[in-house]
Amino acid sequence: ICFQKQERAEAEAWWRKAADQGNVDAMSNLAAILAETDPAEAVTWLTRAAGHGHDLAMHNLGYLAYQRGAIDEALDWYLKAAQRGYTPSMYNYATQVLKADFDEADRWLTRAARLGDVGAMRKLATILAERDPARAEGWARKAAESEPK
Repeated sequence: ICFQKQERAEAEAWWRKAADQGNVDAMSNLAAILAETDPAEAVTWLTRAAGHGHDLAMHNLGYLAYQRGAIDEALDWYLKAAQRGYTPSMYNYATQVLKADFDEADRWLTRAARLGDVGAMRKLATILAERDPARAEGWARKAAESEPK
């Protein structure tokens, strides 16, 4: 999120007020604005939002964990969000487990692709090219058809 200094302060104040009142979207938005200046507080707000079932907060906790090298924690958060149907987390989880568990990665990428995630379609086309060329071609075609014109 890109803000001018004045806009940032105003947005932070409004999001904090809403977050303090229990609005989970505001918790996630507040965390996004705090991520650069106060990562610890950002994680606190994301954790609260995730505790209320906020998929994006779970995903962002996974991303932050991954950034600091806590891969197992990142996978846990990505999987939680993926299990709730959040396709970016399905993709991230799958790409992280791909080398260790091809079948698990294939399952999550396929699920994301069936939900319309074009990146997952492309990744499936790539990883299946040698193992299952017909299926790979099908996902490549579907990805091309799904691209914005």
